[in-house]
Amino acid sequence: MKNRFSLKEYSLLASAIAIKSVAHSEVIYLDIPDVVIDESYEEYHMDIDDNGSEDFRFIKFSGSYIWSTSSGITELRFFHDVRVDLFNSTSVFEYNQIAGIGFSTYFSYMNYWPYALLSGALVNDELQFQDGFVQHMASRIDIGNGTSWVHDKDAGYWWPSMEDRYLGVHFVDSESNYHYGWIRCSVLDSAEVLIIKDFAYETEIDHPIVAGDTTHYVGINNIENTLDATVYGFGKDIYILTETYQKTEVIICNLNGQEVVRKYLQSEKDLINMSSYSSGIYLLTLLNGEKRYNKKVFIE
Repeated sequence: MKNRFSLKEYSLLASAIAIKSVAHSEVIYLDIPDVVIDESYEEYHMDIDDNGSEDFRFIKFSGSYIWSTSSGITELRFFHDVRVDLFNSTSVFEYNQIAGIGFSTYFSYMNYWPYALLSGALVNDELQFQDGFVQHMASRIDIGNGTSWVHDKDAGYWWPSMEDRYLGVHFVDSESNYHYGWIRCSVLDSAEVLIIKDFAYETEIDHPIVAGDTTHYVGINNIENTLDATVYGFGKDIYILTETYQKTEVIICNLNGQEVVRKYLQSEKDLINMSSYSSGIYLLTLLNGEKRYNKKVFIE
């Protein structure tokens, strides 16, 4: 079965959020109905920026082949492979890319393995991006006696199962400009099942995006702070130090824009425990009259 993705086709089913109403926000986010690929040669085609050119193809392969050793022994092997293929989005031979590694095999051709990024990972030029057409998320070979044979190197970063991890992507638009984005996926049951859940991309050319983030990564720490404070995260705690604590309100939101904490500071040295919340990056704001302080804080 071939699943061809179009924003228009899913407009009544999906929750498409173009977060442009906020002045500094330029992220396009789409929460699509989960796409489950669990049959051999089942495909899902994604046009991530809806410009009429396919950018990524997700596919599962299962099959068998005869393996012959140098000593003449032959055996029937079965393979299972979950992968993502890249498409050329323009006519100028610039290619889409996925964060991961590339290495040469024993037979002198290249293999590519995409990273399984955690929520909060920064997708930018510091990651290694690969433009090889075929990129393996997870794969295995069954040797016919009930056991699986997998090279540690060849299993892939999504092996044997990864839930709610992120592909970091770098793709080309219709005008040959690159954009960063993320695609949230799960690989289950040792390369038997692939689930594509949602994705987002940054409309600003070559601007970083945070995996799982649906807001524009402008570097909130660079917004002018008019309230004097020191804020940092350590473990599951957020420490706030400020002499202007009276009538100062603290607001903490996750990267989906959901408010998780709102309270007034109680002292010059205040501590907020975040053990009830998931690990990742949070947006903290201090408000006192016309004064404010903004910072992104990472919670383990």
